[in-house]
Amino acid sequence: MEVMSREIRSIKDPGKVLEILEAGCGQKWDLDIGDGGYVLTGIDLDPEALRVRRDETKDLHEAIVGDLRTADFGQRTFDVIFNSFVLEHVPGAQQVLERFNRWVKPGGLIIIMIPDPYSAYGFTSRMTPHWIHVLFYRLILGQKNAGKPGNAPYPVTYDKVVSREGIRAFCGENALVLAAEYGMSGGLSNNSLKQKLMEAYKKTLQVLSFGRLSSDYNDIIFIIRKPALPARADLQVSTALPA
Repeated sequence: MEVMSREIRSIKDPGKVLEILEAGCGQKWDLDIGDGGYVLTGIDLDPEALRVRRDETKDLHEAIVGDLRTADFGQRTFDVIFNSFVLEHVPGAQQVLERFNRWVKPGGLIIIMIPDPYSAYGFTSRMTPHWIHVLFYRLILGQKNAGKPGNAPYPVTYDKVVSREGIRAFCGENALVLAAEYGMSGGLSNNSLKQKLMEAYKKTLQVLSFGRLSSDYNDIIFIIRKPALPARADLQVSTALPA
């Protein structure tokens, strides 16, 4: 998460309050952007996850239960929109991205993280039923409440736009600058037998797919910038009188 934290810190101005929208906020905020200097608004469709975030985690300045496809902030805009492991679950993800483009200020950032649908991990996620995902979270990742209200995993959809090619095309069509893409590994962070088996499984898929399914990383981070408005030249007012 350091890459995303660093990008947000880079636009923090000591003399300005940064407006941040965590779109699909879940139960916790994993970034470290320092103390103060920002207002964090969280919106999530899952009321139980949002309750935990609001009442137990207690790091949101504002909590909103809402659907990213239909939410309306009026004229309100944000310096940063952060969206992590959400778009792959949304039928109609194009609508969400269009809203992000409206909600982010000129000069602002849209930061998106998704499991790459063409990594070995993402391919498995796309091709297996949801109950398999729940078992994986419970038995392999050790999350005993997985699948219960307020807890991942959620059913995956993977609309066409939720991919490297889809995000690149969206940016090109909407005059957004795709400043960077990062591949990121995930899963267990130890050298356990479970981790070794997972790595062996992913490498096997990579071989069987003739290299089309990568085992080197699971997720993609997109750093997207909305160009700032061009500065207006000072109007020159003539005081000359007609002859």
